[in-house]
Amino acid sequence: MKIKQRAGLLIGFFMILVGITAVFFYLDSAYHAESVVNVAVETDAGNTYIKAAGYKIALWQQGGQSYAFLPSACKGMNLEAEISESTDPDSIVWLYSENIPAVFIDTESGATEQIHGDKNVKEAGKVSVLGADGVTDFCMPLSYIKSRGNTSFTSFEKKSYQIKLTDSAPFLGMDDGKRWIFISNASDTTLLRNALTRNLAGRLDLAQSEEGVFVDLYLNGEYRGNYYVTEKVEVKESRLPITDLEKATEMANDNEDLSSYETIWTDTTKAKQIPNDPEDITGGYLIERDIAKRFLSEVEINDSYFITDAKESFIVRSPEYVSENQIAYIGNYIQSVENAILSHDGIDGSSGKSYQDLIDVKSFARKYLLEEVASNYDGGVASSYFYKDRDCVSEKLFAGPIWDYDVTWGNTPAYLGYLSRSPERLTRLEFHEDSSVWFTALYEKADFHQEMRSCYQEEISPYLPTLALQVLPQLEKTTAASAAMDRVRWAEQYAENETSGSREEETAFLAEYILMRKAFLDKVWIEQIPICQIELLIENVPHDTLYVFEGETMPKLPELELSYAEFIGWTSEKDGLPPGQNTPVYEDMVFHAMIQYP
Repeated sequence: MKIKQRAGLLIGFFMILVGITAVFFYLDSAYHAESVVNVAVETDAGNTYIKAAGYKIALWQQGGQSYAFLPSACKGMNLEAEISESTDPDSIVWLYSENIPAVFIDTESGATEQIHGDKNVKEAGKVSVLGADGVTDFCMPLSYIKSRGNTSFTSFEKKSYQIKLTDSAPFLGMDDGKRWIFISNASDTTLLRNALTRNLAGRLDLAQSEEGVFVDLYLNGEYRGNYYVTEKVEVKESRLPITDLEKATEMANDNEDLSSYETIWTDTTKAKQIPNDPEDITGGYLIERDIAKRFLSEVEINDSYFITDAKESFIVRSPEYVSENQIAYIGNYIQSVENAILSHDGIDGSSGKSYQDLIDVKSFARKYLLEEVASNYDGGVASSYFYKDRDCVSEKLFAGPIWDYDVTWGNTPAYLGYLSRSPERLTRLEFHEDSSVWFTALYEKADFHQEMRSCYQEEISPYLPTLALQVLPQLEKTTAASAAMDRVRWAEQYAENETSGSREEETAFLAEYILMRKAFLDKVWIEQIPICQIELLIENVPHDTLYVFEGETMPKLPELELSYAEFIGWTSEKDGLPPGQNTPVYEDMVFHAMIQYP
């Protein structure tokens, strides 16, 4: 992508015309300062830095050029610089962000190799926020910064981060908290899918669906790109306001460190030999469903967990360390939920309770819709949270909080291999190889299905045009300049994601996808036209599933390009014949790829 170079860069040496002034004062556990933003270029030990409002920003080298990635506060400033002899003035490309704040994080060591090499490594430091208006309105020590993520951590150089402030404080205009997440959106070339999906989740009133804040992140003076900052999913009055069972357990044990107790393992559980339980252990619990393979490979890291009879793996996120009685309680409760969901009549044979007695159907229906409507690749698979408060508050399990929506709305990053970009699909959250069995079973329950359809018709379908034609353009406009810098900084990553079009083209695809998704799902859930599935297999392994409304003609099946063999065509599992063109479809069908090996 061509980046517009700013006019007014003079060749040679310059003198600083305007100094930087700042007045600091302390407020709400954070330092606030008003400053007149000025920009200069200086040298330090042979390295060239941009200095903006007192913050050093290293020039970034690529292809024989030096890039100056400057915060929104510097937009329109006159640059006056003294440049070292080793730096060719003509080689500097000046790029400016707009509209969004800049976050500056400095670690104690001044290096990032350790936290980028191991996501379990934490390092203390400090964090400051320079607003788009040129005001530094936040400065506080950090207990730590660490990398985070699973596939995103191993697959991308642009890491996501978690920070913990030394004191609970409002951050970037959001409610008080200590822990904050910086989402890199490394697999999403628009950078907007997380924000877009959280906007929809807010309409559905799902837990912790408050929208985040886009920022430009500078780590140890190095520009790291555009990030989306959100609350961490956690039990807290201003976040997930359920009973803090961890705090109650600590108090019952004279505030002892719960991690210090012996670990108790069984084939399906992991807990701590904590001597004393609080009087009420029915809540609150925050649990996360995880992919079985990853879960099993990280059993040492996961502090508390249980596995159900259907092999659903759940990590207990809060309390972080549970007692034997607590793991037995929540494990048995979730098993009862699972029994009811998977039973034909919706009733758990052991307790006699129906799934409506055990789960909050409204939150489950909305969580399902969020995943299905957004075509979330990880829907119901990973980052899938559930919570239960004490029985005196509610005896039901709720779906949420929400998390992780980068691979949604037709996004098909290359690192995941083949993914369909079609908006005309109805997965029932069962297309992933590690899909949960819960939502697929719930979809067949009449009461759940009615709740889900009503919510879609009344709340989601009317809002999708607004999401595509108003919310999305505004997000794109707000982040345009920052996204342009991100594309330059992470050009290799965008190439690996097979980004062929401009951001404008990518967001145009996203808008069209949302509208086409609405048109398809309106037929499925509002008009209730029966749908047929056409499953495509390669060597008996699922490749894709096409969806055709009953009576429509057979679609053209895709041509395959295989590196190891020649694709001949498709053949029906039922009769061995190729697909009949212009033939109406009235039933589910399966086709196998015919392959000729060299």
